[in-house]
Amino acid sequence: MRTVFSIIVISVLLWGCSKKDEVKPTDTNKTPIPPITTKPDTTKKFTKDDSIHMAAFIIYPQKVKTSVSGKTLTLAFDENVSLFLLADGYNKTSAIHLNNVKFKTISDTTINNVKVVKVNVHRMFTFSKAYSSSQLAIDQQNLILGKTDDVLTFSSYTYYNKKTYPVTSAVAYLKYVK
Repeated sequence: MRTVFSIIVISVLLWGCSKKDEVKPTDTNKTPIPPITTKPDTTKKFTKDDSIHMAAFIIYPQKVKTSVSGKTLTLAFDENVSLFLLADGYNKTSAIHLNNVKFKTISDTTINNVKVVKVNVHRMFTFSKAYSSSQLAIDQQNLILGKTDDVLTFSSYTYYNKKTYPVTSAVAYLKYVK
């Protein structure tokens, strides 16, 4: 019985592995191509009301001046950011709140024949740390001067007439200098 079963299994395996004459490759020129299906566009569409309340940024690399005095390392960060709002949106805005901003200039300008309002924010932050030796402070300054991938993110949040508008953000690199 065992021998008969083994012969049947081997016959089935050999028959399954044999080449069939009626199998021919398909002609790719005659093969129907399935229709291309696209996913629905889920990109959020902004209304005119949304767009007039959204800010655009122009941000250049932000300078951080490093200095060592004795055992103290000082970093002076010079934040300088310009926001642009469409004039219609700016005129419908009750307030622009910019934390601890003492130097802010607002000016009207035109970009591509569109009236916009430019809000420039300029403020200084100073950070310092005392080290146990002046050499340690200088070593840390040199490490900081070698950094090229530090970034800051600036975001604009707009709320008007009980509606929260889409957030706009921009990224700026920090540029460490002596």
